[in-house]
Amino acid sequence: MKKKMLTFKEFEGDVVDIYDNFKSILRIKTKGEIDLISWTIEHERPNENVSKLVNLLDFIVGMTKAIDDHHVKMN
Repeated sequence: MKKKMLTFKEFEGDVVDIYDNFKSILRIKTKGEIDLISWTIEHERPNENVSKLVNLLDFIVGMTKAIDDHHVKMN
């Protein structure tokens, strides 16, 4: 089994202006012809009044599905 990992650390921008210590991690495990993808988002909300990252999670899920659809069409 092959394992790959990418870590995205934000240093500036809207997300960093609102959330502390923002980092996202993409992990890919390959088993034969199948790639298993998982995302982890690490962040700290400065207080309970700051909203959760639901919209960002929806975007990441949609983007991952679109990439998968693209690769399925290529094969």
